[in-house]
Amino acid sequence: MAACARTMIARLLGTLLLALLPASAAADSAHGGHQEHGDAPPLGTMGTVTVQGYQVELLTHPSPLVPDRSAHLVAKVFRSSDLAPVPGGRVLVGFAPAGAAPDPEPAAEQTWAGHYAVAASPTKLGAHQVRVVLAELEGRRFEPPLVVDFPISVARASSGMGAVAWTVIALVAGIGVLAMYAVRLRARTGAPAGEALDLLRVQWLRRLLTSRALQPSLQIPLLALMAVVVLLGFYDVQDGGANLATKLTWTIWWAGIIFTFVLAGRVWCLACPFGALNEWTARLAAPLRRLPKPFRNLWWATGMFVLLTWADVQLGVVRSPRVTAWIVLFVAAAAVAVGLFYERRSFCRHLCPIGGLIGIYSMTAPIELRAKSASVCAADHDKSCYRGTPESRGCPMFEFPASMDRNNYCNLCGECVTSCSRDNLVLRFRALGKDLWASGRRVLDEAYLAVALVGLTLVVTAQMLSAWPGWTWALSGALPHWVRATLKPVTYLGLVESAILLGGSLVVVPLLVLCGAVVADRLAGAHAIGVRKSFVLFSYMFIPVGLAVHLAHNLSHLLMEGGGLVPVVQRAVALYTPWSLGEPDWQLAPLAPEAVVALLQIVIIVGFFVLSLVAGHRLSGSAYADPRAASRAFVPMAALSCVFTVAAIVLLNLPMGMRHGTSVH
Repeated sequence: MAACARTMIARLLGTLLLALLPASAAADSAHGGHQEHGDAPPLGTMGTVTVQGYQVELLTHPSPLVPDRSAHLVAKVFRSSDLAPVPGGRVLVGFAPAGAAPDPEPAAEQTWAGHYAVAASPTKLGAHQVRVVLAELEGRRFEPPLVVDFPISVARASSGMGAVAWTVIALVAGIGVLAMYAVRLRARTGAPAGEALDLLRVQWLRRLLTSRALQPSLQIPLLALMAVVVLLGFYDVQDGGANLATKLTWTIWWAGIIFTFVLAGRVWCLACPFGALNEWTARLAAPLRRLPKPFRNLWWATGMFVLLTWADVQLGVVRSPRVTAWIVLFVAAAAVAVGLFYERRSFCRHLCPIGGLIGIYSMTAPIELRAKSASVCAADHDKSCYRGTPESRGCPMFEFPASMDRNNYCNLCGECVTSCSRDNLVLRFRALGKDLWASGRRVLDEAYLAVALVGLTLVVTAQMLSAWPGWTWALSGALPHWVRATLKPVTYLGLVESAILLGGSLVVVPLLVLCGAVVADRLAGAHAIGVRKSFVLFSYMFIPVGLAVHLAHNLSHLLMEGGGLVPVVQRAVALYTPWSLGEPDWQLAPLAPEAVVALLQIVIIVGFFVLSLVAGHRLSGSAYADPRAASRAFVPMAALSCVFTVAAIVLLNLPMGMRHGTSVH
């Protein structure tokens, strides 16, 4: 039965992968063709070794080792039971040519918890041996010490610049080309000086946005990829570091999608396979009713996002391919079910687990689609931009361009551009974060989500610290004795972590902002606008703070772990298709040095802190008629923004452990 299942899955995945992978991969088939790898491949250079309840993986930095270049040998140690890193141990690592006995020396624990490193400077090519000695872990002293040997190879140094240098050069060149193209466009379209260029006047871009083929060409491949994720999640090896389902979903998509919100708002929703299922189902079923009013807010989406984050932290969904597949199926089923009974993209607008997150983060994007003139819209009785025409379907997100002054729900699908007979729409660049202070609509559910995200990102970052298990254990001492005597440690420690996550993000940080609103209202004196209104108003200035922590956190995952996608794809292609993309190398170097990642994180945190202050200053200036009252009310909120920013910088510079599968140091 297992063999039949594997054959069936291989055929299905082969068809899908053949459609998704670049045609150039066929040229690699001469280097091995289809290979049967069986179970999970090694996670390190020569595999992950399990010994007395612990797993040891060998990593090198930089990789590969080359003669006469300083490097570090890193022994990654984690528990077999829950794959948690093991910090604070006494580990020795030795390195010698093959045939010679390594002389282990004490290894220093590095920034990532459970990573123990020693310096190495090989002098010749060829086979070498690394010996890892576990002398003491988690208070257990091993007599005799546990010894693990790894064979390793020293290769020739590659010539030329690294990938990071070429990426920077390409980025600089690309910016230069775009700048020259923008100047040429302004001259050709006759855009007035000092006025933003209307991108819809660029004919090829207008044709692209209004093309009926645009959305299906994006959605169909992503639907196929979603099917691959589900199939591999259920039937491939249940190892989060080697299964394409978990690696692609959590290390690449989950970590990388947030950058699209900052750059182009809800453009991801244009291609989202779940949105496609929701919209296509609604078209076929043709329901004529809106989602009930109690569901038309962000509270439901916020709850589901918090639940998903809690499951990430507590249940380890990022390490479980099967749970990942179930989550994908659940969201897909919900999108279809809502489309059967409610019109347009009701699921995307109100119920998508990341819909609220996308909306408020999109307020910072430097691009907007707006009506040129509200009076022209008012004179148009057909309102075809909303209702649609025989040639177009109207806005799937229930937005009316005449009143739209924010990016929260516009997915840049172009339906309104196609429908508008008066050419009254403009797509243009604008100031970063302009929606935060320029929009006239501010509501409590968005305000609460904005401040809750600050707490959520800070607590999730803190839970990755190597010191976190010790802090949790200390806090668990406050539990009643009967609780600790009745429950297993893993259970009550999980309860403590859940209480910190939910209490810190949903209660503590919102309460701090509420206290700030009370102080701001009192400082405003006779010009006070009320505590509730102050809370809602100033909460929008914390969107850049939460976004900055989110970006910095995910940047680390992308650059430190993203390269691990390559061997995972190579393995899946070799196992389920007749092609080969080469033999997987499970020890890939980070996409950027750790120092570069840390610098980029600080730049992001500080840059968005400045944006937070700008937004807060403008919000207070628009809410209070008296400039002095506006300045006084702004002070406590600026102080809170500073406190949250400093907390983020401190957390990001403390030793951390890895959560998203295997990685290189």
